[in-house]
Amino acid sequence: MTHLELLDPPGPVPIRINGGTSEILVRCPADVAARAHLKGWASEFIFDDQTFSGLGNNVWLQSSGFDPTASYYDSEVASSASTVTITSA
Repeated sequence: MTHLELLDPPGPVPIRINGGTSEILVRCPADVAARAHLKGWASEFIFDDQTFSGLGNNVWLQSSGFDPTASYYDSEVASSASTVTITSA
C-alpha cells in the first residue's frame, strides 16, 4: 500500500506515483483542491467522495471549484492498482 498524508501546499505541487501496488491513498488537507490524472488502471478510483469502477488510461478529474491559479495538488498515477483514493482529510 502507498499512503501519502499531505500538508498545505505553497503553490501547485506535482505528485507522481509509478510502479504497481494494490492500494494508493493520497489524503490532502480539507481546504486544498486536487487534480488527478490516471494514466494506469484502477479497479476502483475514489476521488473527492465519488467512486468510479474500472477506470484507466488517460482519465482526468479535478475537485469542484478547482482554480489553477491557487495552491493545489496535481497527482499523476502512472501505475495500476486495485484501489486508488485521492481525498480530503
